[in-house]
Amino acid sequence: MKTSIRSKYDSTGFHSWYARNFRPTPNSIPLAGGRMCTRIICTASGGDSLPGPRGAFSPGQEAAARQGLFNRIAPVYDELNNTLSFGQHWVWKQMTVKWSGARPGGKALDVCCGSGDLALLLARLVGPRGEVTGLDFAAEMLEDAAARQEAQRLEGMAPKAASITWVQGDAMSLPFEAGSFDAATMGYGLRNVADIPAALSELHRVLRPGCSAAILDFNNCTDPIPDAVQAFFLEQLVVPAARRYGLAAEYEYLRPSIKRFPTGSELERLAREAGFAVARHYPISFDLMGVLVATKGRAR
Repeated sequence: MKTSIRSKYDSTGFHSWYARNFRPTPNSIPLAGGRMCTRIICTASGGDSLPGPRGAFSPGQEAAARQGLFNRIAPVYDELNNTLSFGQHWVWKQMTVKWSGARPGGKALDVCCGSGDLALLLARLVGPRGEVTGLDFAAEMLEDAAARQEAQRLEGMAPKAASITWVQGDAMSLPFEAGSFDAATMGYGLRNVADIPAALSELHRVLRPGCSAAILDFNNCTDPIPDAVQAFFLEQLVVPAARRYGLAAEYEYLRPSIKRFPTGSELERLAREAGFAVARHYPISFDLMGVLVATKGRAR
């Protein structure tokens, strides 16, 4: 009898089932300049596998499968975000930008920028006297982000916003000098990096003393009621909606990836261990999402 996704990944049984069946396997994705972006892929024993695109969890096939995933979702990524969140993702992202502490005239960084939502919001906030850098490992997403920026310029919004530099790079090895930025954001990226402490340490390194990073992602909630709501939302609404675009497999991985993600209190601890003086995780949207705000200590 085939086990359903819901029964296999519910909040009570996932961790024990995961511990019995899965092991982390490093996966290196080639980047421009010869660098490698390493992620953790989970492969199952006994011939079982996590849901997702074919090859995304198979040793030796992960890089091509993951690159193919981002290539496929890039053209409809923004439309799906609006549809699946009922437009609420803009509220979450505006909160994230506000909590980053970005100010007019400042220099801000958006890591794992995707199609550029947070970077574009940061550009409006810091204004024409400021600077914004958007970094992502997926070239297709960066092309989409640059196209959106150009569209805004043609609409006459450029004089009100900072210029944005789009950089292809690795969240765990940021190509910037220490103390380069006044604020940083990350949206739905920390959950997918191989080494969360390394990514947090890099954010800490590139921030100036006293500045903050705000990190938005799904919340791995320990309360069974919000957790069940999140499972229902993802499996009964998100995946069927993605299926209409031919992208069901690309979105089926969300639920297990969230259950592998640290909880809010664990994220706070990891941020402090990475060097941040203060770290606070804020559950939002009925605990379905969360924003980690981590502040670097002031220089003595």
